[in-house]
Amino acid sequence: MNRMRLNLLAATVMALASATFATQVRADCVDGVREPTQAELDFAARARAALVAGLPPLAAPIERRGRPIDFNERVGLSFCRGQPVGSFDVNIADGSLYKFTPAEANDRSQRRRELQRQIEQLEQLPPDKESQRKALADQARAAYDAAPRRSRKDPPLSPEQQALADKQSAEGRRLEDAARRVTFDHQASVKAQTDPLRAQADELQQGPQLFQVDLAINRASFPEAGKSALITFGAPSAKRSAGLIVHNVVVTVVGPDGPARRALVDAIDRPYLQGLIGKAPPEVAASQTRMTAVAAAAPPPAVQPAVAAAAASAAGAVGAAARPAAQPTQAATSAPTATPAGREEQKKTEPAPTVQDAASAVNKLRGLLGR
Repeated sequence: MNRMRLNLLAATVMALASATFATQVRADCVDGVREPTQAELDFAARARAALVAGLPPLAAPIERRGRPIDFNERVGLSFCRGQPVGSFDVNIADGSLYKFTPAEANDRSQRRRELQRQIEQLEQLPPDKESQRKALADQARAAYDAAPRRSRKDPPLSPEQQALADKQSAEGRRLEDAARRVTFDHQASVKAQTDPLRAQADELQQGPQLFQVDLAINRASFPEAGKSALITFGAPSAKRSAGLIVHNVVVTVVGPDGPARRALVDAIDRPYLQGLIGKAPPEVAASQTRMTAVAAAAPPPAVQPAVAAAAASAAGAVGAAARPAAQPTQAATSAPTATPAGREEQKKTEPAPTVQDAASAVNKLRGLLGR
């Protein structure tokens, strides 16, 4: 598989930037290559624009990293000769950064110190084990002290003295290892209790958190969620973009679990992405209009940490097209093949998102925040 990444946005060293790329199914192309059809290029451009329009709107203190995407950027495709039309999927990746407020950082620091205190208490040796460890440490010290020593001014040790020194040093090391093993064994015995506490403490780091939102159209298979958040619409498409319609949309949010990642997940416009399934993507201009309408309605208000997740959930509705709500699903669904005439009819009947739609959603967000 050859992944062709389009350098749409310049990546920075410390932050993730937005990027778009198409994945084509390619082998060694022993029979040569073929150029993409105009229909494939049009589909790729429209699919990419539709995904860009589906990026979650962000509210402070979550910041998008990277410059705006050029909707007119050409998507590069190439195929082996004989590969069917539509043998590709389209992906975009968008980076964001979450910075904790001073109050949040202080609260997290206190909670982290409390967790570390609990870990230290659990790992502290009980009196009998501490006595055993101390006795072994004292014996190790005595063994080292019993070894013959010499200063630089003294003559070299005799063979007998050197043998005794080596013996006592070996004994000292053995006893030191035994003393350390008492501590290690005790820590291992409480590991089932301390590991979850350490995981919680690690989650309370105060540095900025980096996230990446990946959106894809027409994946051949759905990825495992793993430690990431995964949302899927439609069903996997072994032939990817066959028929040049949207068979599935896959959203993956990568980053540390917590309120910021949950806010990003809640901000995903599920009805909009579900509405892409089973049809050709909207025209690039329509996707651009959708984003413009969201931006023109009003910038998202600053979100206080206490209500960040709730506000981000409401922000997910900003700019949504007027389509029936649908829930994401991983169940197999049939994706009807659209004929050219059907696509034209679809363009005529599909309602375009309006500024009023976006303004209504923003008002909902303000009401949630009590503004």
